[in-house]
Amino acid sequence: MTTPIDRTELVEQSGCALAFERADNTAQDGCGRIAQEEVDVVFVAPKLDNLAVGVESNLPKSRVKKVLSLVAKRVPSKLSAKNNVDGQVVDTVTCCIKVKIPDALALILDTIEPLARLCVDRMLVHRELSSSKFYPEVPCVIAKSLVAKYQRNRKCRVVRNLVLPICGDKGTQIKLEGNGIRIPALFRKAVLPVVWLHPAIGFIRSVEFLRRGGEWFASICYNVRKESSFQSTGNVGVDRNSVGAVATLADPQNGKVLHLGFNPARTKEAWRGQKANLQSLGKHRLLHKIRNKQSRRTKYENHVVSKQIVDYAAKHRRTIVLEKLENVRRGRIRHYSEKSQWSFYQLLQYILYKAALCGVMVLEVDSAYTSQECSRCHQLSKPNGKSFRCGYCGHHDHRDANAAFTLSKRVSPIGGVAQESECLRSALLVEPFLGTEVQQCA
Repeated sequence: MTTPIDRTELVEQSGCALAFERADNTAQDGCGRIAQEEVDVVFVAPKLDNLAVGVESNLPKSRVKKVLSLVAKRVPSKLSAKNNVDGQVVDTVTCCIKVKIPDALALILDTIEPLARLCVDRMLVHRELSSSKFYPEVPCVIAKSLVAKYQRNRKCRVVRNLVLPICGDKGTQIKLEGNGIRIPALFRKAVLPVVWLHPAIGFIRSVEFLRRGGEWFASICYNVRKESSFQSTGNVGVDRNSVGAVATLADPQNGKVLHLGFNPARTKEAWRGQKANLQSLGKHRLLHKIRNKQSRRTKYENHVVSKQIVDYAAKHRRTIVLEKLENVRRGRIRHYSEKSQWSFYQLLQYILYKAALCGVMVLEVDSAYTSQECSRCHQLSKPNGKSFRCGYCGHHDHRDANAAFTLSKRVSPIGGVAQESECLRSALLVEPFLGTEVQQCA
């Protein structure tokens, strides 16, 4: 049975985009969730807000007229350049890049840093002074960003590694100039050269200047165009774990299994023991240092694992199938609850944005009985530790590998069509295809 995902409804209008929903009737009836996708429209011209201009034939006429009226007021009639995206619907992904600051521009930052540090110390003492007029030592754009980053954060009491943030303000404060960016408030007409990993679209979202090892670097956050989803030749199941490996990938097309990442349970246990000892000794500074180290290690492992998953899916033209994890830390068994403290949501977000850059489609399916269901006969049997043996067909496999194969067989997406498997479980399309034309499966 095939169910095309072709019904689009206008959901809401936010400050930056209009959200459109693409709903699969079977998925909506099965688990009560609706696949949602946000599209952005990039306006290069000043004094124009972001507005999504997406109209399909099956929308109600009243809503179509409303959207067209907004388009007539905000969108320019002609575009100046052939590759200009001004006023066009562009599905974007936010990326970050780290750039070294040249010595000529680093002198300006050396002058501003001690003044900004004095302002931050005053901000943390007098939190009621939340306007940039109270900090005339630094430019207004930096003062506003420092207030938002440090002063409004009630948990921030001392700043050791100062960061100079600047909000792009939709292209007003940070401007794209050829192969670089220009910040008039700091560098006037000087251009900071940038080698973009992906072409920047629209405007720069924000820039943070930080000193590391005596040198200045700029962390630039910008929008890039999302790659169009390719025609999938199959799918791979990804089982996220808290014991054994961070994730297990299984490809039923060739039978390949990859156990990715380290053992989260063992590492979390070591971190938990160190933090308990420091807590009992009252060494709060070292405790804070261990927590930051743990956070950095978690982010690093999730980045590495998500890149391996997306690279495999892009190389073999597969669709990624994940399980929908909710309330994983609210287990009834105390020891299991302690072992399940891994950042599954962070890993999902890393997979989503890396998949969007490569044109890989991502699906989420129901996570019920994935560790107990046999990937061969779909009967339920309880596993023994990390070993799974089916009591009906005798299939023996690794528990995580069997769960990954089960996830991949619960749905078979090809093109824009979600095909139900034999176990009759629904799937949620996290990154659906754009456009109204849907290719039917034979």
